[in-house]
Amino acid sequence: MVKFSIVIPTFNEAKYIGATLQAVKKQTFRDYEIIVKDGESTDETLKKAREHADKVLSSRDRSAGEARNHGASRAEGEILVFVDADTTLPLDTLQRFSNVLEDERVVGVSCRKICQSHSILDRLLYEFVNISTYVSYRLGVGGAHGNCMAVRRSVFESVGGFNPNIIVAEEQDFIRRARKFGSYLFLLNHYVLEHPRRVRKWGRLRLYWVWFVGMFNSFSAGKRQSYEKVR
Repeated sequence: MVKFSIVIPTFNEAKYIGATLQAVKKQTFRDYEIIVKDGESTDETLKKAREHADKVLSSRDRSAGEARNHGASRAEGEILVFVDADTTLPLDTLQRFSNVLEDERVVGVSCRKICQSHSILDRLLYEFVNISTYVSYRLGVGGAHGNCMAVRRSVFESVGGFNPNIIVAEEQDFIRRARKFGSYLFLLNHYVLEHPRRVRKWGRLRLYWVWFVGMFNSFSAGKRQSYEKVR
């Protein structure tokens, strides 16, 4: 059994998935497998995924949460790591997660995300989101970013994975259920890099509003939400 199973949901991510997978394969911690769960992309996502991933699955999904669940169902690792296709992991990310999870009382871990943009305003927006996520972690109502989170597979299976009906902030609903089994940590001293495509497409105010509203809507777990895909 491998230590980590890295699950990456995709849909028409040919512009980004190559760099994401290459960053994963450069990790200093080597005991992992890569699973790409594709939603029937029409570009070259699958071709690029097959160049680097250990397992590539393709079928339609109604949400990122459902795609992550499908990928996790094929995982062999004791710990699941969820990464988005436009996210770059620094070289020591898996090692840091492994160090934290040596404590059996910890069921999972997440960290900050930083926008890959030279704009100070973009970076400030992301840090505000990081602070909001950290506050939700301290309050026990959330505390993770969906593009950089790890959880013990046993806990993931015990809570039934992500709620596929939640389109935005599904990770917050998941964390609230996972914390019944132990601590879920949010690291302020580590970060991943996210492509600024949504900032460019939607603008800062709309993007933050989507995140903000999604957090509160995640409490109504059975309610469908809408989230425009940005490719």
